[in-house]
Amino acid sequence: MELGLLSERGGLSRENDPFIWDPIKESLEGACKRLLALYDRVLLLMTRPPFGAHLALAEALRERYPGRLLLHATPLFGPGLQALHERAEELLGKAEPEDVLAELRRMEREGRLYLASADPEALGRQGWLPPGGKLVMRLGFHALFALEGEHLRLPPLPVPEGQVPAAFAEFWGRAFAGRPVRAYLNLGKAAPPSWRRALEEGLKAHLALQKARLSPMPRDLQERIGAKSLLGFAYPL
Repeated sequence: MELGLLSERGGLSRENDPFIWDPIKESLEGACKRLLALYDRVLLLMTRPPFGAHLALAEALRERYPGRLLLHATPLFGPGLQALHERAEELLGKAEPEDVLAELRRMEREGRLYLASADPEALGRQGWLPPGGKLVMRLGFHALFALEGEHLRLPPLPVPEGQVPAAFAEFWGRAFAGRPVRAYLNLGKAAPPSWRRALEEGLKAHLALQKARLSPMPRDLQERIGAKSLLGFAYPL
């Protein structure tokens, strides 16, 4: 039974990809119908709130197309959703749908998503700014959050700006202990230019890196967490 794939955009930056739903160009049901005409079943990847806004619609469509739409709702967003999407693409045609879903759940369980931002206004709008957080950021610190389950852990860890890339790499290195790792990162447009080189060096030093992808942070995510930010997800194979 042939399986198709559809992900909401949710921070994915690939343009004109038939497997990524663009709500500006078509409805979610229209995208599902397009793929259901080509595949026996379609795996639908959707981010849960607060970073995903379309889960209820996806659940309604699953009821409308029973047995043909497989819905996987994930707490991951941005580079985390990108990692799930690319891993699912790899497995299409090679694994049974249930095995694909099991691998996505393993990635969520074993992977680590971190978010660092120095934009107090953006964090305040989300309710993530701890007391005194604005002053701490004025002193040159970023707020570093870890995704735990379906929520970001509060309060965040204050990290000096120059140590943010190393913190991501070191935390991942401790978590994965020599296992082959894939890392996906989004860099905000106001992040220090030195972070690119620091990330490259840190990831190579601390991880048995199989793949690393660093891309600009999509605008919708920057509006949520601020442009002076870094968002990353890594998982072991």
